[in-house]
Amino acid sequence: MENKSGKSQIQVSLFLTTYNWPEALAACLNSIFQQKVLPNEIIIADDGSSDETRSLIKSFQQKAPIPTKHVWQEDIGFRLNAIRNKAIKTASYPYIIQIDGDMILDRHFVQDHVSHAKKGRALLGKRIELSEELTAKICSNFNENHSLKSVRNRFLGWLRHMVIYGSKTAKGVNGCNMSYWKSDALKVNGYDEDMQSKGPDDKDFASRLIHSGVKSYYLKFAGNAHHLKHDEDGRRPDYESIKEIYRHTLQTKKVRCLNGIQKISE
Repeated sequence: MENKSGKSQIQVSLFLTTYNWPEALAACLNSIFQQKVLPNEIIIADDGSSDETRSLIKSFQQKAPIPTKHVWQEDIGFRLNAIRNKAIKTASYPYIIQIDGDMILDRHFVQDHVSHAKKGRALLGKRIELSEELTAKICSNFNENHSLKSVRNRFLGWLRHMVIYGSKTAKGVNGCNMSYWKSDALKVNGYDEDMQSKGPDDKDFASRLIHSGVKSYYLKFAGNAHHLKHDEDGRRPDYESIKEIYRHTLQTKKVRCLNGIQKISE
């Protein structure tokens, strides 16, 4: 990645998670391709989607302006943290931007994250919820740029002011909008794969980064991203046990999880 002066900047792997919503994935990828500053690669972290998603990804790989990798695992239940760890390990570049595959990015999204990236720092962003009407419009016209522009024109003209503020906790963190150094993610052994249900898994990861000495900063009015509206799929069978793991992380100031990246076979 280079700036206008030609000087090299931070090299970035952007990864997104997806599961059986190809229309949203297509809209998300289009918003990445339209970035003012492109990442060096995209990694699609797929928690077991069907052939429809696989075919769509192949079609996007053929037209992608940057390398676009597809990391897939078998669908044997909710294993979001496992596919996140695979994506982190697959990343070719030192800085990682992490989003979800149902996010529409402002065209300055990558630039905002890179502009504030520093050694020993993690950036935590927010998301703006879209209506059912606008979500339906985007997903039905995901290959048309005007659908994405309608989001930007409606929400972003007055929002981007490049404000960040430090925090000593991971309260309010969203796994759909964050960035960090790969070396820091490896230091805490990535995401805890004992968390096999929806819950505070992103807060657990971010908290362990903080416990390791990483400084957390929240992006406000920058790094803007919009979340396509959908019903929660109810994959929370072990929610209380997930919360207990997170509580233990906070109480003990834990840094490394046991069931993380290191368990991935070479």
